[in-house]
Amino acid sequence: MSPNLEEVQAKKNDLENELRSLEEKEKSLDEKVKTLEQEWEIHELEWKVKAKQEKIGQFEVRIKELEDKMKHRADAQEAVVEAQEQPAIESPEANEAPQQEEVVVVEPDLEAEASPKPEESKKKRRFF
Repeated sequence: MSPNLEEVQAKKNDLENELRSLEEKEKSLDEKVKTLEQEWEIHELEWKVKAKQEKIGQFEVRIKELEDKMKHRADAQEAVVEAQEQPAIESPEANEAPQQEEVVVVEPDLEAEASPKPEESKKKRRFF
């Protein structure tokens, strides 16, 4: 073999080795790009999940506030109804001595009912 042929053969071997090396590097970089793209997609999904969780949290807080308002209003209405239904609290003096009621029966005067007084009729007319 001539020195020229040996140089060419060596150059060819060097270029083939460099090509294999570059192909391996390309493959490695391609895998790294795919990995980074997937990691980026994961980060985007995590961000979206976090945003949705925050929004859901806001809805849950708002629902709780509204439920508390409704419960408070219902409790207040129940208290009002209970207060209206309970008899008036009597003074301690009234509890000590039972009260006796007097009933007075008045028999109507038939003549007085038959002819109303002129003042009473005027009063009735004013209200109507």
